[in-house]
Amino acid sequence: MRKPGAMILVSVFLCASLFALNNRSAVSLTGSDLATCTVPDPCRTFDVAISKTNAGGEVVVLSTAGYGPFTVTKSVSVISPPAYHAAMAPTAGAAITIDTAGVTVILRNLYLNSLGAPTGIAMTADASVVHVENLVINGFTSNGIEANGNFTATSQLFIKDTEVRGSGQSGIYAGPSAGKLTLAVDRARLEANVYGLVMDSGVEMVMRDSTALNSSSVGVYVRDNGVLAPATAWIDRSMSAQNLAAGFLAQVGGLLTISNSVAARNSDGFRAENASQLAADHCVASENTNGFLLLNAIMTVSKSMATRNSSDGIAAINSGTAFVSDNTVTENNVGLHVTAAAVMESISNNMVRGNTTNVSGTVTAVAAN
Repeated sequence: MRKPGAMILVSVFLCASLFALNNRSAVSLTGSDLATCTVPDPCRTFDVAISKTNAGGEVVVLSTAGYGPFTVTKSVSVISPPAYHAAMAPTAGAAITIDTAGVTVILRNLYLNSLGAPTGIAMTADASVVHVENLVINGFTSNGIEANGNFTATSQLFIKDTEVRGSGQSGIYAGPSAGKLTLAVDRARLEANVYGLVMDSGVEMVMRDSTALNSSSVGVYVRDNGVLAPATAWIDRSMSAQNLAAGFLAQVGGLLTISNSVAARNSDGFRAENASQLAADHCVASENTNGFLLLNAIMTVSKSMATRNSSDGIAAINSGTAFVSDNTVTENNVGLHVTAAAVMESISNNMVRGNTTNVSGTVTAVAAN
């Protein structure tokens, strides 16, 4: 006769094995969502694989396939080796949703292609850290990547080696409803979106080695809606080109510092307006309508070049103050242009030559100290 205690012990072990989670789960074209999601017994979709993975674990891709949209509910890494094409093609909602607070998420080598869906990656998780690495995000009707949650405990978003193209609004949009988001963008390509990148108040961004091009509006847009701390961006070694509006734009109190960067063939190369501040050092503005343009704001331009712009090289319009030092301004229609109540101050060390009109308006000479 079997002892009840032995039967209970067996049942406990069976239940434990039945509901045990994996440190490493796997998905495959030939997998099944009824499987255990281990490497020898993979699942078919990311959503199920994540549900069978321990917090802090990883989900790996074992073959080329479409794996469906998913929602992140815990700290996890979702990784495809470069040899495989791991795709999602949603028709509605977001391809990837991150809405659980306090998580750390890594997304690597995934392909997100919209078949009518508005959003590639939707991040609303507070107190979270999200890494987006080597992704292609294509054709979403709203934003390719958006981070717009209530980040009262501060969240962080790191984007590296990623291409976002064909978005109906922004390639990357960052605008928390509360709190603060820290954003880092390295080696990103933002192509043929309405806006390449837009950041609102409550965001601090570092961007380097990145490109925004062929936008139907602004390439990189730093603006401040006045609700949270001013949007603040530091940009280095980046390019914004062939955008129908400005290449780099600071507006409504936004703070933009940019160095070693190029704006070419935009409406305006570098533009600051409406109480914003823009500082450009070692930058080039070429073949835009205006190279560096200030309207009711503050702009500093140093050790930079404005050349072959069809209107103005460096311009201060309406009001505000431009500080210019050690720049080369040549082959523009007007080299230095000052109008109305605007002020342009120079320590008289700019090379302004070869423009149709070298100087229009009053440039105020000031001492170097």
